[in-house]
Amino acid sequence: MSYGRGWLLALVITVTASPAAAQLAQQAFQVVITRAGHDCQGIENTRALGTGSNTDALVAVACAKGGHHVVAIHRDNSVSYMSSCEAFTTGTGLACFEDRSSR
Repeated sequence: MSYGRGWLLALVITVTASPAAAQLAQQAFQVVITRAGHDCQGIENTRALGTGSNTDALVAVACAKGGHHVVAIHRDNSVSYMSSCEAFTTGTGLACFEDRSSR
C-alpha cells in the first residue's frame, strides 16, 4: 500500500503526535546524513522547508552536537542527503532555521 510522498513530511511536522513515527523519520535522517560523511549522533530539531523543483519534500535537520543539513524526501518515500544548511542558504537565500545559524 502506498501512502504518497507526503507521509514522511507529515511525520516531521507532527512529531509530538506520534513519538514512535517521529523517531523512525529521525533515524532515516540520521542515516543519510551519516552516510554523506557528516557526524549526526542525534536529531535536535527538524523543519519542513517546502518542495523542491523536482517535487521532493525538503527538510532541514539540526543534529544534536552541531551540524545543520537539508535532506530530501522523494516520491518513493526514500530519503537522501541534499546539502549542508550553509550551502542551501547560500544557493537559495532561505534559512534552514529562523532562530539560529544555519551552519
